[in-house]
Amino acid sequence: MDANVAALREERRRKYFVRGIAFAIASGICYGLYTGFLTLAETQGVWGEWFAGTEWGNGNPALSPFVITFVLAALAAGINDFFSGVWSLVMCAKNRQLGDLWKTVKTKPGWIMIVCAMVGGPLATTAYIVGLNSATAAGNPGVIVPIAALNCAIGAILGRIFFKQELNGHKILGIFICLVAGAIIGGTSFATIGPEALLGCLFAFFAAFGWGFEGCVAGFGTILIDYRIGITIRQVTAGLLELLVMFPLLSMIGGEPSAIPQLAAAAFTNPALLIFVISGFFAMPAYSFWYKGNSMCGAALGMACNGMYAFWGPFFIWVIMGLLNIGGMAEFYPPLAPIQWFGAIIMVIGIFCIAVNPLDVLGRKGKVNA
Repeated sequence: MDANVAALREERRRKYFVRGIAFAIASGICYGLYTGFLTLAETQGVWGEWFAGTEWGNGNPALSPFVITFVLAALAAGINDFFSGVWSLVMCAKNRQLGDLWKTVKTKPGWIMIVCAMVGGPLATTAYIVGLNSATAAGNPGVIVPIAALNCAIGAILGRIFFKQELNGHKILGIFICLVAGAIIGGTSFATIGPEALLGCLFAFFAAFGWGFEGCVAGFGTILIDYRIGITIRQVTAGLLELLVMFPLLSMIGGEPSAIPQLAAAAFTNPALLIFVISGFFAMPAYSFWYKGNSMCGAALGMACNGMYAFWGPFFIWVIMGLLNIGGMAEFYPPLAPIQWFGAIIMVIGIFCIAVNPLDVLGRKGKVNA
């Protein structure tokens, strides 16, 4: 009788663990879809005219290189995260969690999530989109995604520096593998595409640093907060700061504060806005499933499964914009060269080694099979 109860408990634990892995893998897939639709949105309508460097709208002069590179990145990040926050609020309302959301915002874990959103949103996400736009201009947007996935390696290093977290053999090996893969992808990009791709890789690295810090510090908050509430705080905070602070601030730094209402009005009235609604929809589960998976299968394995967006990002850019030809790009639109696909897969292996001791996984598999 006791043996039957123990077996049932073990079977229940195994199913719960497998469901957690499924959530974590889904988060990486959703991250790839969010990147693919965001890249598509920035090639359509008025966005295509802006990035082409030509007159836009009804004869408005072409934007300056600073506005194209930085101001539009903040605007795109703000619109995407704003709609992601709206989708998150809808999910909270559906699950009758709006009251809990308001109560959580006033707690210490809630404020930790807000601080993390300030780093991961206006700084890291804007840097990510600057990198994405630079790589798109170079003809290869997918190249920066694996570089941004270095956030797992950077998070492990920052965790060691700030919180004295253990950095043992398999994590050091994983960090080394990630750095080698990053060198393969970045070096090849510079050799085959040019300095614009290198600029994209540089800003993708800044994004990886910001997200690595966010993941390192947010651990405390996400342990104590429901994952739907956590992602709502994160996305609403990031979207509002990017739209109301980062976008105007960069416009003033670029010497064109008068362009703020004009650009905002054009972005929010253009049909491409619908594609941002879709990218925001996928950005919500990209983060919330990550939190959910971490709570079910462990943060280490959840991080490894989520980090596979190093592969899913370029893959869905290729599927959406190349294979399905949505947006009018060529069918052979190439996100990555063969050597860069190889580097992306190596990056996934490195992320897995950082998050999980391969010897422990093999031992767990043998135990489950037994």
